[in-house]
Amino acid sequence: MNRDVIIAFGVFQFTFLLLDIYILLKTSRDIARKGAYTWFKVLIFTHIFYLILNSIWTMNEYDIIKIGRPLFIVLCAASLWTVTNCATSFFMFVVEKLQVRYLMSGVGRVIRQIPAFLTTVLIISSVWTGWVFGVSEEGYLLHGVLYLPMMIVSSLYLIFVAAIALFNIFRERTAFLRRANGALLASVLLIILFIAVDDLISKASILPAAVFAVIIIIFITMQESNINTDALTGMNNRRKAEEFLTETLAGVSETDPVYLYLGDMDGFKTINDTYGHIEGDEALILCGRAIRHTIAQTDGFAARFGGDEFLIVWQPKKSKNADPESLILEVNGQMERESEGKPYKLRISMGYVRCADPKLQLSDYLAKADEMLYRKKAEIHNGNSTD
Repeated sequence: MNRDVIIAFGVFQFTFLLLDIYILLKTSRDIARKGAYTWFKVLIFTHIFYLILNSIWTMNEYDIIKIGRPLFIVLCAASLWTVTNCATSFFMFVVEKLQVRYLMSGVGRVIRQIPAFLTTVLIISSVWTGWVFGVSEEGYLLHGVLYLPMMIVSSLYLIFVAAIALFNIFRERTAFLRRANGALLASVLLIILFIAVDDLISKASILPAAVFAVIIIIFITMQESNINTDALTGMNNRRKAEEFLTETLAGVSETDPVYLYLGDMDGFKTINDTYGHIEGDEALILCGRAIRHTIAQTDGFAARFGGDEFLIVWQPKKSKNADPESLILEVNGQMERESEGKPYKLRISMGYVRCADPKLQLSDYLAKADEMLYRKKAEIHNGNSTD
């Protein structure tokens, strides 16, 4: 029976390894913003390392190979570290993918590293102290007094991902974003289920299967997101904007209008020429973040329309007293805050149009908004501003 179990286990491990390599090869840089893409790769490489360690562990348990006690201690430490690092990588991917603002600032970056730092210190120190784990003279793994606290600290990452996903499920308006956050929540629940089952198995770990399931869910979600999402800024792309507008404009009226904005960053060419295209990309990211933050307060829609052009759809709660210029002021105020500390100040010029006639085409409204934007940009040029 043991022989059949070992063969089946080996086939599954090798299959996971091949699929990890396949996903790495199929995951290109343009599938997500740089930070999310990097952490997704870290998660895959950590999973590959985990597969190797788990295979050695299982072969040792079934006496296929026999490693000495010192090496077994190192193996236990490395295995525990890969488990906690998978949770850390998953968490960091979510932070970068969803652009969780309070965890991307200077203080936030420190706070989000604390659980990973604590678990790493505890695991490494246990090689000598046995605080988290130990190995008996007979070669059996023993849990130390700090094993459960260490697992709880590491689980904070999963709890936080679940909290973010739940919050976004109820907040997001579009079905796709709700599904994407539902996938994140499902990933966390799946890991928890596998952890519970894993404790019932003594001579092998099924946690690599849980991590691989998460990798597959993330990969599929990113592929779907790539269709409607701008990889650099994480905003809706032009395709999604046109789809949303076609549906929205069909339901407008004089009593239920929406405002369509077209925006163009001021001085973007100067930023690119002076500081380089990498800084230019950073400026676009900050601009997108400012727009998304502002629109989140108004329950509107925003997209990167192309290059340094952005589109906003705003439906004021009280259309009769709506002040369309106020939204532009809010966006620019947020852009100034986002660009604090930069050698340049971010601003955006916007043209807009009130959409109240369902008979007009999308192209008609876009042309009117673009005409107003052109006039505003002309005013900037006439005022000796650079673009």
